[in-house]
Amino acid sequence: MCIFRVVSKVHSFQEFIDLNPDFPVYKTHEKGEKMDIGKEDLLYEDYGIYVEVSDRSWQDIEGQTIDMISFLEVYGPFLETLRTTHQVDDWRFDIPYECQLNDTNYVQCNYLSPKLIKKAASLDIGIELSLYWPAEEEEEAKAINDKTKLS
Repeated sequence: MCIFRVVSKVHSFQEFIDLNPDFPVYKTHEKGEKMDIGKEDLLYEDYGIYVEVSDRSWQDIEGQTIDMISFLEVYGPFLETLRTTHQVDDWRFDIPYECQLNDTNYVQCNYLSPKLIKKAASLDIGIELSLYWPAEEEEEAKAINDKTKLS
């Protein structure tokens, strides 16, 4: 489930979104809006847009890579326009994946193709790899914790 995030400290993206309805934005935030995460009343200090680039499994980094390349090929002109009309302070792909290390798997190697790296770099787009604890182990730990509470 790769996400493309764009942030600007000075420019809202709303006009760009209105002028480019084919650009597949699923979420935005404006500077000063309340964040919809956590219990605290935190406010965004920037403007942002989010695009779901891939809905593939977190274990399928190769598939997410294919989707990122396709995204850059299809939406490259939109990204060029965005880069020339807005001060973009940060834009990046965020690739979530789960740790696969265990008693028998001592190394985890995840590959990003040169084609993806070249296409992203040509627009100065970063790539972030977000490593998460395996969901199954989290569920197992929760089940053990729940059993302990009942005892």
